[in-house]
Amino acid sequence: MATITLRASKGSPLTNTEVDTNFTNLNNAKYESGDNASFGTLAASGNLTLGISASISAAGADASTATALTKTYNIVSSASSGQGVVLPAATAGLLINVFNTSGNTIKVYGNAGSETIDGSTSVELVTANGYELIATGTGTWSQVGSGGSNVEDFTINGTAELLGDLKLGASANVSSAGSDQSGATALTETFNVIATVGGSTQGVKLPTAAAGLTIIVTNSTTTDCELYPNTSDTIEGGTANVAVTLPAKTTFTLTCGDATNWVKHRGIAVYNSSGTLIN
Repeated sequence: MATITLRASKGSPLTNTEVDTNFTNLNNAKYESGDNASFGTLAASGNLTLGISASISAAGADASTATALTKTYNIVSSASSGQGVVLPAATAGLLINVFNTSGNTIKVYGNAGSETIDGSTSVELVTANGYELIATGTGTWSQVGSGGSNVEDFTINGTAELLGDLKLGASANVSSAGSDQSGATALTETFNVIATVGGSTQGVKLPTAAAGLTIIVTNSTTTDCELYPNTSDTIEGGTANVAVTLPAKTTFTLTCGDATNWVKHRGIAVYNSSGTLIN
């Protein structure tokens, strides 16, 4: 609040200097259009209009080259996969919303490449989804909400009822590779169709085991290939990191019972004459 000398308080006419000082104090204390204002409690009885940038193009491959976000609401409408946007410098209470309509997954970076979002310097934002972020202090952001039709990760703690079809992530043209676990092609979807096998020593690799995770792998070729667990994981209780053979024209459905071991689903179990399971 500006300091004003009042004639009623002084008890005599103001001097020219006192009048000038009053105007100077009022000028210094005023808010102008575009200024950053700080209030206590703000009550709005009508609409509250916030800054919006409705057509942002993501850019770059790190925080220094990503597109800077400058508004409260930011809609990313154009991006190549892996391009990103960078948040403004975090100050406690600052609220930023980011929504991705680009058709590709983008990265959202903390400012300067060192500020963090829930402990990480960047997070991925899938298309048709958004983040609401609040600065919890200098240099730190926390995700407090999201929205959209494309949810990246969620947990259901109760019963879920599905009234329509369930669409799984699919990779329909996987090529095997390598000759060991490290060189094998990583499987990234729930349903994976191997369309190319260069030789029976080539392989594909399951994701890191997690209790309840299910993966379907189809070898549509006429050549056997190797199916590897991820680092330190096992398949059917076997040796860690060791592959099993995925025969030609065969589909394996595997589920993790814990955080390390994959178990194959079998419609029918086939044993040889010695009683050894062979499928």
